[in-house]
Amino acid sequence: MSDSPATHLLSLKVMRVSRPALASAWQPFYSSSPSFSAHSTQSILSLQGTNPLPGYPKTLRDLTQVSELLTLPSSFGSIQLGETFSSCLSVNNEATTQVDAVALKVEMQTATSKITLAEIGGKDTSLEPQDTLENVVHHEIKELGQHVLACTVSYRFNPQNSRTPPVSEETSDPNILTFRKFYKFVVTNPLSVKTKVHAPRSPSALMVPAERDKIFLEVHIQNLTPESIWFERMHFEAADGWNARDTNVISISGEEQSLYTGSTALMQPHDMRQYIYILSPKISSLEPVIHPPGSVIPLGRLDISWRSSYGEPGRLLTSMLTRRIPLLPQPVLPQPVSALPPYLKRQSTSATTPAGSKSPQLTQSRPGSPVPRSSSPVPYRARASSIVSGAPQIPPSPQPAASTTSIDVHLLSKDVPRDTITVGRGFKVKLTLALSSLLTSQRHRQRLQLSLVIQHIGFPPTSGPTAPSASKPAPPPPDFSSFSPHSLSSPGFSSPSPTYATFNYPLAHQKLLEASQEQSATKESLAIDPVKPSETMKLLPPPFFEKVDESKRQRMTTVAFSGPSAIVLPPIDLVARPQSHSSESSSSAAADSHAGGGSHSASKHQATLDFELDYVAIRRGFALVGGLRLLLVGESLVDDDAEVEKEDGQSANLKTLEMRMLKEWNVIAEVLVS
Repeated sequence: MSDSPATHLLSLKVMRVSRPALASAWQPFYSSSPSFSAHSTQSILSLQGTNPLPGYPKTLRDLTQVSELLTLPSSFGSIQLGETFSSCLSVNNEATTQVDAVALKVEMQTATSKITLAEIGGKDTSLEPQDTLENVVHHEIKELGQHVLACTVSYRFNPQNSRTPPVSEETSDPNILTFRKFYKFVVTNPLSVKTKVHAPRSPSALMVPAERDKIFLEVHIQNLTPESIWFERMHFEAADGWNARDTNVISISGEEQSLYTGSTALMQPHDMRQYIYILSPKISSLEPVIHPPGSVIPLGRLDISWRSSYGEPGRLLTSMLTRRIPLLPQPVLPQPVSALPPYLKRQSTSATTPAGSKSPQLTQSRPGSPVPRSSSPVPYRARASSIVSGAPQIPPSPQPAASTTSIDVHLLSKDVPRDTITVGRGFKVKLTLALSSLLTSQRHRQRLQLSLVIQHIGFPPTSGPTAPSASKPAPPPPDFSSFSPHSLSSPGFSSPSPTYATFNYPLAHQKLLEASQEQSATKESLAIDPVKPSETMKLLPPPFFEKVDESKRQRMTTVAFSGPSAIVLPPIDLVARPQSHSSESSSSAAADSHAGGGSHSASKHQATLDFELDYVAIRRGFALVGGLRLLLVGESLVDDDAEVEKEDGQSANLKTLEMRMLKEWNVIAEVLVS
């Protein structure tokens, strides 16, 4: 990076300023030489010390070629992103006469910017023969790719000089001569930074707002330089709205130190490290924040400072680290349905009759059609006359109206005594039910009153009348015709009946449930009462999971619920929340209005309800507590000034609805039974 045109009176030399390195000088090593071994032990570069170096070799061959002398680099070398580029520029007067108006301008040019580093000299600066004008410039490298160090030298040429004037690059003043020099170099990336974002998935974490909204940021950093580096500082600057906790430090004697200390402080070339940061939102809510698919959430930046070989400093501030919400999977297009009826499909696949055959064929009929029975002594009975009349006929009751209100439900864990759970000892789980609903602006001054039922659910029994019969075929139905009186027109045999009566297992289960509830009703009344039989309440669904996961049966049967299997919650009123002018609430309201069908005048009604559930541990080990099902049995819109209630505490304005399941939770807590 030197030399200038010989025609000019001045010359320019540019040299990069860098730290010196240790000179290498090869020396032979003899393992049987005691004197050489003693000399090597006393050397400052010896690895034969008293303190061990875990993870590193400890032989004399490691630093055999390194001496105690310092040397300057012979080449320009490589420049990494985040380092500080330092250069010494020297303007020399090669002429035998004085040169006036000497000026030097230094610029750093990149693909996107041009920065002036220094401007020295001017009209009053003169250089005597063999005199020098020097300056050192510094520039922090913040961009990757091609960099150009542009140097411009100008001076005044004396026309009385006998020397021929050189060609100038500037024609505004014929006496001012100018020449430029460009020095190009490439900036590479010293570190590779990759991130992964993890969100809590366990049921225990999803039911606690402080744990549910946490984000675990995993950072992978790899050394791409050909030299070892040592990190001076590794700091994560969280974005607005987030609090960051560094889990990569340990406390030693009350002081926090990095995990990578001692022998692991140096990061060798192409080595990789992992760092974990826990991010928590500054403001949390009872309901989880739902981000639209494809959105990008800013998390923060990494501020990294390091030193390379011989103490060369480096600093890197990464771009904004983000979390991208995955897009929704593309729906699978259904296969077109064939217009050919099924019976024609089966006929087309059957064997065809030869053309020469004239034998009569049976008439094709649709499957499922009854075959005519001309030889039967008694004509075929109608379906209505074959119904067994042993069971009493129940008149059809009017169907309750279906609920049209959209209700969002979230179950939160308030307290779980995990430290005191033992076998055979009961414990209570405190839960909070958060409900919300979008109503029109005309109902802003009204409250939505709901009647809810909590039902315990579990795995279906492996044996018994309610056990699933997926592996074994269903037994044939009993022949109730043998227990009914014979028909007068039948010669000793009853005609076949197309229908039969079966035992109503859900009805029997409901009757047993009501009987057990009547026995437990004599206990002291609590804030949460067991289900009471009512004419407005339909039968509860079977207390089993809709989707059975047999892999969790062992862990979910370790803890069982105690008390009634269904509990009526007290009426809960959903009240319109107050309007907030903060940016966060406005964005949430916009999302709510979008979810409510685009109505910008919809108001959100919210309410919470605390309740407790009793459980008892049966076996030791890790256990999953669950599950629960929330059922809606009644709702009504009540004015704020209406306070009409029945004697039993139920609201008089509640109208009975068709029972609807709002939500089902397979697991509500994870505990360790001792």
